[in-house]
Amino acid sequence: MPEPNSSEYEAISFRMAPMEGITGYVFRNTFHRHFKSVDTFYSPFISPGREGKGMKKRDQNDILPRHNEGIRLIPQLLCNRAEDFLWAAKRFQAFGYGELNLNLGCPSGTVVAKHKGSGFLSETAELERFFEQLFAALPPGLSVSVKTRIGRDTPDEFFALMEIFNRFPISELIVHPRVQREFYRGEVHKDLFAYAAAHAKMPLCYNGDLWEEEDIRSVKQQFPHVFALMLGRGLIRDPLLLERMLCSPREMNGGREQDERSRLIAFHNDLVEGYQSAYSFENATLCRMKEFWGYFSDSFCDCEGELKKLKKSRTLSEYRVHASRVLREGTLKRRTQE
Repeated sequence: MPEPNSSEYEAISFRMAPMEGITGYVFRNTFHRHFKSVDTFYSPFISPGREGKGMKKRDQNDILPRHNEGIRLIPQLLCNRAEDFLWAAKRFQAFGYGELNLNLGCPSGTVVAKHKGSGFLSETAELERFFEQLFAALPPGLSVSVKTRIGRDTPDEFFALMEIFNRFPISELIVHPRVQREFYRGEVHKDLFAYAAAHAKMPLCYNGDLWEEEDIRSVKQQFPHVFALMLGRGLIRDPLLLERMLCSPREMNGGREQDERSRLIAFHNDLVEGYQSAYSFENATLCRMKEFWGYFSDSFCDCEGELKKLKKSRTLSEYRVHASRVLREGTLKRRTQE
């Protein structure tokens, strides 16, 4: 693998994808304290409902300014009625936010059944009407970005969708080049992202299957004018992924395995403490950490037995025992692949 070269990526904005159940404010703040590689975070989607009646207290709590000090957060909304988006826009603008993101990418069956997320993409007439109403009444000083898939059923739906997006002053288009029906399976359709890169009238951000530095390097080489990359599962699995690319060996303490292990342990322990402070019930912390390990466990090998015990833990004290063993004794998978 080539030596990391920070200048190669200095013009790239790296974002953390919103992941329900994982990237809430406790996780965002903890990640930002330990790793300085991400410049923009997005909240897991918020469903405002009609006049805010569907908005959950925990969702509003997640984007409160006091819970997001020192980071750039863009709240993400999931809805298919412009009036619902506008209701939330006025409320969130009062919190100091200057940009909101529309979720047109969620592939969940329950979301799609309500014609929201990527389920809204097949309703092109309604989608265009949504944008017409939204931008006609959007409060001054507020911008709207969009995170989208390339269609619901087939990739060729993206051509018509791109025409719709280009008709409106969308501040940024984040494209995950898969259709809803693919979920996260199969190869991403980079040919459709290439179409977006050639035709989009707004800045583009690439999202999808950025697992290793080679994936990031490949996208950057193929799309040199794309200014932003969004990472989700790859960054949860390997929190140090971007730092290995962006930092010099000296800044990474030589990149030694023990130094990386110590940083991951510190991050993990801080995350547990953060959840304990935020939630009254031990089980809430336990559930959050197990969700996190669903991805983070891929950083380690030769510890399958402890990982199984970790996932079966019924108490936080039991969890800590098994997590500590994995963190201290498990082989860092990246090292075995070099």
